Amino acid sequence: MKNLLLFSVVLLMSYTAMAQLYVTPNGATDSYVYVNDEILFVEQDVNLVANNAGTTEASIYLRNEAQLIQGATSSANSGTGFISVYQDSYSDSYDYNFWGSPVGNQALAGSGNVNFGVLNFYDANTVTDSDQAMHTGNLNGIASPNLTISRRWLYKRTGGGGYQALGATYGVDPGLGFTMKGVGVTPAGGDPFQDPINQNYDFRGRPNNGNISVPVAANASTLAGNPYPSAIDMNLVFQDADNVEIQEFRYWDEDRSINSHNYTANKGGYGIWVPGVSPYITGGTYTRPTFLNYDTNGNPMGPSGGMGEDLGRLYAPIGQGFNIFANIAGDGQIFFKNSHRVYQKEAGNANSNFRGAQGSQTSSPSGGSVSSEVDPLAEYPPTLRVMSMFGNSHFREMLLVLSPLSTDGYDRGLDARHPMDGAKAEVYFPIVDDNGPLPYVIQTVPFDVGKKVPLTFEMDQQMPVSFTAIEEINLPSKVYLWDKRENLFQEITNGNEADFILPAGNYENRFFLVFRGGPDTDDSGGPVRNMKKEVTSNVDFFQNNPVAQLEVRNPEGYEIKSAAIFDMSGKLVLSEQNLGNSERFTFSTATFSDGVYIVKLTTTDNVEIDYRMTVHNKR
Repeated sequence: MKNLLLFSVVLLMSYTAMAQLYVTPNGATDSYVYVNDEILFVEQDVNLVANNAGTTEASIYLRNEAQLIQGATSSANSGTGFISVYQDSYSDSYDYNFWGSPVGNQALAGSGNVNFGVLNFYDANTVTDSDQAMHTGNLNGIASPNLTISRRWLYKRTGGGGYQALGATYGVDPGLGFTMKGVGVTPAGGDPFQDPINQNYDFRGRPNNGNISVPVAANASTLAGNPYPSAIDMNLVFQDADNVEIQEFRYWDEDRSINSHNYTANKGGYGIWVPGVSPYITGGTYTRPTFLNYDTNGNPMGPSGGMGEDLGRLYAPIGQGFNIFANIAGDGQIFFKNSHRVYQKEAGNANSNFRGAQGSQTSSPSGGSVSSEVDPLAEYPPTLRVMSMFGNSHFREMLLVLSPLSTDGYDRGLDARHPMDGAKAEVYFPIVDDNGPLPYVIQTVPFDVGKKVPLTFEMDQQMPVSFTAIEEINLPSKVYLWDKRENLFQEITNGNEADFILPAGNYENRFFLVFRGGPDTDDSGGPVRNMKKEVTSNVDFFQNNPVAQLEVRNPEGYEIKSAAIFDMSGKLVLSEQNLGNSERFTFSTATFSDGVYIVKLTTTDNVEIDYRMTVHNKR
């Protein structure tokens, strides 16, 4: 016998909501909640008592992209019962996925979030019946007659440390990620992006809930993952005030057409994601991974095998693993929270991809259908995606975004560090931050007609270089690669390509991306006065926190048309017009919340300069 709880509620409502959820069998009669393609929302805790041995052992079944979301009270889940939720792998025995578990070992006593292990994996027979997966020390896992997972490829990695083998232990703390290869073998030489084998894994255990901390270290990556039985919004994770350590998220991908367990034969790399400008319009900013060979010590080597897919990463689905790269130590930990949880499906959602197989249909940046009457890119900031090809070594994709909410220096959430995993050659944006000039693969800058964006090339050997734009969105003009030493301009937009040969060496302050044909030129190529450089050199800003005011010094008496201050979400918090040509201006910041702000000053000649200020008001 069995009791199917809330059956009519699930059918009649768009989502199921309750204050608390307690599910327990009635003697020999099992009780469970079956949720199909809906949200199960519980404001407080979930208390589950194990059902009897049989085909309905789980207390909650989440099926067809159903998700469990819990409220902000962070109540501890408890009980010996468990939920069951699926995720697909799209990988065979030779392919890694990075995972994050939504559940832990419910057999442990007490309440709260508990560790995960390979024994939490099950193999589905029917929508309610599953068998616990087996595990083996062999190199390859198998799908039948019993799902058997190879322990050889189960690893975790915390900030600043190496990979640690998990074996058959419950060794994965909530919020940490882990690596695992798939099962079965497909013929080599197929699609590098999608493996035809797709094992469905049934995660069974106590659902994670509430604030979950993950240790991080400065200038290091931590393998983490979505810890909940629901999607999470990666922008909310990034922007959380407790997570200032996060600089970017890194996603592993690899060439799935190669059948080998040897590092020297496989090819893979990390794609980089940051929220970017207006993440809910753009889906964030992502550069595809370069597929490279790695030696047994993890160092890149050999020629490239191409690149990964361009995937939407705004929402992390159930089971998604990723690396968190921290650029400061902070308090040494970041947090996942219930406030980061959202109900976002994978199917048809271009911004929610576990590996990309679910998001193949045409969709708008926010995941909805694209109307033929609306340009889905109309609200995008000007964006230039460029591709470099270094001889027969490898490709490198980089992204330049133009936005008045940025500065020419480092802007958290808008700029992303370069993986620098090319063994023979690399190109990057050199951005100066508190740690000096560092390599970046994504840069966002304010635009003006004389803008020169520096590029640095590093070459271990002489080779030909090809540089071209592969995506152009709302650009204000043509874009050229300018070789300052040779005074050579080569257009890279509109299907054009810059080609040159570089000997071994580091090339700083030689190559620049420029607009309208070259630096300090107008549309016809004639010279213009570089007022931007002149005004920037002569106007000084100072945020005087002890007296709660921004001070601007204008000794040359430029006529100031307007001043505007924005917070980092883009909200205008102060605006003043027709300020005149005084040598000194002050603006009160006493009512501002603590945080980082962008100041925009515009002269009557329409020259705009910016300043990034940090406000600390003593309360």
